[in-house]
Amino acid sequence: MGGSAAIIIWILVFFGIFYFLAIRPQRRQRQAHRDLVSMLKKGDEVVTIGGIYGKVTAIGEDWVELEIAKRTRSRFLKRAVSSITSIDEDEEDEYIEAADEDFVEEAVDETEDVADASEEAADEAPDAPPPPEAPKA
Repeated sequence: MGGSAAIIIWILVFFGIFYFLAIRPQRRQRQAHRDLVSMLKKGDEVVTIGGIYGKVTAIGEDWVELEIAKRTRSRFLKRAVSSITSIDEDEEDEYIEAADEDFVEEAVDETEDVADASEEAADEAPDAPPPPEAPKA
């Protein structure tokens, strides 16, 4: 009798641990996603589970229409929306412009380094050996 009670207690402990580590967090995540989908409105910028960024143009009962490029619209299931984003295009453009300027400066520096190295290599290059003699027939 004592052994079977211990087994039942261990099963209950195992189920309790499983509940707190797996089931409860998954429920919370599902509820948070349900709340996110219910908060969707026209004009929101979202990301789908496939990584597609778009702007909400229309909302149906279980679908959402996203404008993913100018004059390019596509319908997705609401459950495919992963998150709502708010990327300001001005901030993104500034970041891209700054990155382009850094790239140009690095390219100019690398070009100058390559030119200097090729000049030094030409100065230090050994003389070519004399050509071999023609075979005598």
